[in-house]
Amino acid sequence: MIRELLEARSGLLVQGITGRQGQLETRWMLDSGVDVAAGVTPGKGGSAVHGVPVFDTVAEAVAATDSRVAMSYAPPHAAADAVVEAAQAGIELIVVSSENIPQHRWLRALEVAREHHCHVIGPNSQGVVVPGVGRIGCPGGNEPWQRFAPGSVGIVSRSGGMASELAMLMRNWGWGTSVQMSIGGTPAVGTTLTEGVELAASDPNTRAVVVFGEPSGGQEVDLAVAVADGRIDVPVIAMVAGRAGDSLPTTLPFGHAPRSADGATVQEKCAALADAGVLVARSTHHVRAHLADVLPAAALR
Repeated sequence: MIRELLEARSGLLVQGITGRQGQLETRWMLDSGVDVAAGVTPGKGGSAVHGVPVFDTVAEAVAATDSRVAMSYAPPHAAADAVVEAAQAGIELIVVSSENIPQHRWLRALEVAREHHCHVIGPNSQGVVVPGVGRIGCPGGNEPWQRFAPGSVGIVSRSGGMASELAMLMRNWGWGTSVQMSIGGTPAVGTTLTEGVELAASDPNTRAVVVFGEPSGGQEVDLAVAVADGRIDVPVIAMVAGRAGDSLPTTLPFGHAPRSADGATVQEKCAALADAGVLVARSTHHVRAHLADVLPAAALR
């Protein structure tokens, strides 16, 4: 899905393009070859940012450019409404950078997005990359060519920084990346860890998926169930950070989200994943060793 949308070359729409982060990352995306077709900021229609035309509404921008993919830099108080507007205007995929969005408004936005068949990644997402095709947002900063190379390993991470770190390792190790996404570390995400792995596995170039998990929530356990049920048809390698947090009180935040008394510990997550057939790695060294076991030489780029 993601590769097909980016290969369609209809151009990226940037919500909140006139803000500080929107301006900075739009410049970086343009410099790396991304076709940013339009920006949207209410009240700023008719202006331009780095030569990109700005519209007052997403509907106007879509009518002028036929964009189907959006990157949202809308601030927390406006981020949920921005998703609703994008979905209702026909956007098929939107990546949301903002965090600390009011929870009830965010959940309603996800409901509207589902009703309009709009796929949401985020909030708190650094972005998505299909090396050699394009990126949504700015994983890799202003020098993505130092991080990413086309290849056969999908990367799905709850941490934006670790997503890019793993992609750089794939490049250095010679495998490269098919698709990389940071899904965000908040409790209510538009794309869960399982859904992200299913998306990555569906890419025609993916031969294995590397997952980076975190202490909070139970998404890693849900992924274990999906693998055990046979819903993922490529090898999955998972590294879950935060073992030290298992010894801390459950009321103490550790990572992106607070843990609850009935949540799984990192040790329990790793056990569930291993029991399901996922190859569990304690370090990036183990990630590399597992990849060497599951990927034939022909999968090397």
